[in-house]
Amino acid sequence: MNEYDTQVASGLLSHQGYSQAESEDEADVVIMNTCSVREHAEDRVFGRLGMLGKKKKEKPDLIIGLMGCMVEEHREKLFKRFPQLDFMVGTRNISELPSIIQEVSKNRKQVSKIKQDGISIEYSDLVERNSDFYAWLPIMTGCNKVCTYCIVPITRGIEVSMPAHEVYREASRLAGEGVKWITLLGQNVNSYNGTNQLSVGAGLPSPGRGDLAPTIHGRVGFPQLLEMLCEIEGLERISFTTSHPQDATEELFRVIAKNPKISRRFHLPLQSGSDRILKRMKRLHTYAEYKEKIDLMRSLIPDVSVTTDIIAGFSGEAEEDHQATIQALEEIRYDSAYIYKYSLRPATPAAKLPDDVPREIKSERNQELLEIQKKITIEQNRKSIGQILNAFVEKISTKAKKGTDNNSCLLPFLIGRTDHDKKLVFEGGPSLIGKFVQVRLDDTYHETLIGTLIS
Repeated sequence: MNEYDTQVASGLLSHQGYSQAESEDEADVVIMNTCSVREHAEDRVFGRLGMLGKKKKEKPDLIIGLMGCMVEEHREKLFKRFPQLDFMVGTRNISELPSIIQEVSKNRKQVSKIKQDGISIEYSDLVERNSDFYAWLPIMTGCNKVCTYCIVPITRGIEVSMPAHEVYREASRLAGEGVKWITLLGQNVNSYNGTNQLSVGAGLPSPGRGDLAPTIHGRVGFPQLLEMLCEIEGLERISFTTSHPQDATEELFRVIAKNPKISRRFHLPLQSGSDRILKRMKRLHTYAEYKEKIDLMRSLIPDVSVTTDIIAGFSGEAEEDHQATIQALEEIRYDSAYIYKYSLRPATPAAKLPDDVPREIKSERNQELLEIQKKITIEQNRKSIGQILNAFVEKISTKAKKGTDNNSCLLPFLIGRTDHDKKLVFEGGPSLIGKFVQVRLDDTYHETLIGTLIS
């Protein structure tokens, strides 16, 4: 979501005549888009603000701004702590960014724009995407869950879903511009609950379908939204992140199974394999209930790739809880996992709990989980060696060396993504960028797949 917000901000500023500076020394305006999920991310922002304060003494007209979740969390306290900070923009105020910079430039006073309600998603053709063929598409924001460690409900607010007809229209517009793959975004994306006003003859065209549009009326859940988007011609792949186990339903699994356009990667955070810790986190499920959903998903979508999030060293975590998480990794065998040390966030419910796992123990447990998962990931990937994979070609690799084909022509290494959202590197011509190709998997290197172009 933060990457999408950055693209929105960049597009808005470009439309107003700003251009990206070659370096920070040449910049007239420096904006940091922030995240509050982990303490480390905030510490980096504080450090950068300190360095920018020194730079501002040398260049008094420099304008420094913050946007994103840290603004929602800390608000005006940041102005007091960092007088060099000129403006703050909340997650629901991004469209005001150009006027805010203009106001600061004119009056040289600190400006804060932070809404308390509304939605932080505004669809616009001004979004400055990094790719002509791939796009983020936020469909909801906020979260109604009560996970004790999570700051999202504080920084992003309660769940608000974009109307289904607006999501459909935006996805159709993107497909019309040549986008082949979209990723639907939301802090709890599969709890999407939007309204729909589309009907036959609604005048909201889908590329290749004239003025016909889906005829679902009233409330639209996430499975129904996916089915609507699968109808858009030109749109070849749909993925989404992130999901909560409570909203990962059999209906959703069945929709994915019958629609080949939907990515075969399903990211479902577990956080801990211990029921005691899951309860302390208020995750609303036991490990057995979670695993039952994974088993059902795999039975309905045999080729699905499951990934997850794990927190090491949460409040009260004993050695037996850590061992339960190890057992969960070994039983479920995720294709990959994001594993982090617990970071206490002020204002969350868990802030009232003792952060009682020593730092060195957190690090040890985190490293052990990472090593176990690394081994599992390699083993999972190597199962596919020799298979023909479908891959979407994203770009030319800047790191890999060039190879030579049978005609002694130099071919670059291309980076593609499989239907399971895994990185795949192979030799091929630049004309393949933005297309789906067939690649035989020959080898793996860490989490990267290495293959040979078939067609």
